[in-house]
Amino acid sequence: MFTPLAALSGLAALLASAISIIAWSRRQFAGVRWLALLMASVAFWAAGAMCELSVTSIAAKLFWSKVEYLGTLTTPVLFLLLALDYNHISLRRRGLALLFTIPAVCLLLAATNERHHLVWTSFQPSPSGHNLLIYGHGPAFWLGVAGYSYLMLLLGSLLLIRALHYFPAHFRGQSLTLMLSAVAPWFGNILYLTGAFPLQGLDPTPHSFAFTGLIFAIDLLYLRQLHLVPVARARAFEAMGDGVVVVDHQLRILDINPSGVHMLGGAPADWPGQPLPAPWLEASMLETGSHLELTTPDGGRILDIRAYEIEPFHKPARTRMLVMRDITQRRQAEDALREANLQLTDRLAQIETLQAALREQTLRDPLTHLFNRRYLDETFERERERAEREAKPIAVAMLDLDDFKRINDLHGHQVGDRVLQALARLLQQQSRAADIVCRLGGEEFMVVLPGSDAEQAQQRVEAWRRDFHRQEHAGEHPFRASFSCGIAALPGNGRALDELYRRADQALYQAKAAGKNCSVRAANGQ
Repeated sequence: MFTPLAALSGLAALLASAISIIAWSRRQFAGVRWLALLMASVAFWAAGAMCELSVTSIAAKLFWSKVEYLGTLTTPVLFLLLALDYNHISLRRRGLALLFTIPAVCLLLAATNERHHLVWTSFQPSPSGHNLLIYGHGPAFWLGVAGYSYLMLLLGSLLLIRALHYFPAHFRGQSLTLMLSAVAPWFGNILYLTGAFPLQGLDPTPHSFAFTGLIFAIDLLYLRQLHLVPVARARAFEAMGDGVVVVDHQLRILDINPSGVHMLGGAPADWPGQPLPAPWLEASMLETGSHLELTTPDGGRILDIRAYEIEPFHKPARTRMLVMRDITQRRQAEDALREANLQLTDRLAQIETLQAALREQTLRDPLTHLFNRRYLDETFERERERAEREAKPIAVAMLDLDDFKRINDLHGHQVGDRVLQALARLLQQQSRAADIVCRLGGEEFMVVLPGSDAEQAQQRVEAWRRDFHRQEHAGEHPFRASFSCGIAALPGNGRALDELYRRADQALYQAKAAGKNCSVRAANGQ
């Protein structure tokens, strides 16, 4: 006898099966795997109820009741597992086995009810008709079936209430939807057990669970609320190192995480509705996309603040989210690094100065501060190449103090040093910027005269010689000193410095032989 009630149960079975298949294809999201298994169990329960409502004999109805008990006993447990998974609470295999222990025992008792009548005690046709049968229930039903099922439903509902209470306001719509859908099985089963349902003998619980699955499926397919895992979002929000504060247009706090409480330096008992405890942060600063870097009034920390506009829930209210990052340590590290860089730059400048001084010392004669032979060797080649490129002469004048040993013997080495310094001073004063004045060692000096030929060089040397000879030097008795000079020039006397040095030295020897205190030019050629 296929009745409309049997058709209704069949429709519920088809709906639950469809939901189970769709949910299984999206089982990677939180709670959806258990939703698929729950709907499969509901489909089995509703299909068994359809068969039980379609047969007429008590024996056949009792058989199908035993078959549908597989769905009746597992559905509440799967509902609890769905709620646990939705809250990201996982059970080990042993815990899962314990949850299904009592349903397994009750299923065994239902299968052997004829021996003990602990599940069903009596059977009588329903006065409501429609081929319904009213079952009398024994202690195993009230304790193991109804009692345990209600315990599972109660724990699952409490978990959904927990999510409803735990999440921020803008996430609570999802949990509220799931919570309302969980009320349907409670309502249907209570009507059945109390006999208050108009059709006595009809258990609407599988139909109620099919309705619950439909609500979950709507969330999954259309609202996509199960794609957002509020538990994970809420926990991430609480655990973030950055401070997050949601404020309205009057800077009243709508939501805040613990890091935000710590950064703002306060802990009011009830944050929502409280004004932002940061009078130094004005609303005018918080335009959308603004980026601020502020120091708290106590100077204790530096905050990097970014403002983002949130789609307002109640227009024209303007809701903004402030993301705050404590950059105090980073700024301190940057300041320390900047100070270290300044110190390093200063140290490098000092080192460069010292290196320049050391180089200067290696190129200067310490007594007269004139360039030495090393500097002459480094620079002469450059001057020679320039002279040849510009077709200009270069002259070198080698000077040697006359009777310098006698000056040291008669007046002492300190006086001799002052004579050397006097000659060096005169040469520096009367030489051009392009001239290179060097002390070769002892009483020997050399002056490189770029752009001058031998005759021009001798004219200048003679002027130096006369000026120097007019100077009086203080010793044991005032005395005058003189120098002799040999002059060689490029290109007539050679190209290399050694060649010019040798020819100038030969001319100097001639000047000494000619009576000293004079200058001699080297003859052209070798």
